[in-house]
Amino acid sequence: MNKGALYRHVGITVILSIISLYSWGSNTLPQPTYKVIPPDAVPLDTIPVKKPVETETVEPTQELPVEPVIKEVPRSKKQLKPIAVPPAVLPVKTPKIIKPKIVIRKISVRVP
Repeated sequence: MNKGALYRHVGITVILSIISLYSWGSNTLPQPTYKVIPPDAVPLDTIPVKKPVETETVEPTQELPVEPVIKEVPRSKKQLKPIAVPPAVLPVKTPKIIKPKIVIRKISVRVP
């Protein structure tokens, strides 16, 4: 084992041990899923005080009819016609496959 692999294994072991010590394993169970509020901290129920009713009445204002801002719909500008696509489809050329030349060299012993 070289030093790099040794340092890597020791480092991973240290990190995993730190993470396991940081977990909830040392707390007592069961863990409450909500906050427990002591009964002394809860205020007693009280009747809310009634607010005095306002004596002033607001007179409804009559709104004048609003005339439309746009009197006419603007006409669209004349646009160019789209270019027609030619109906004839050009034939597709098939690709030429060039086979590579593979030379296999055999090891042979020459006898003089």
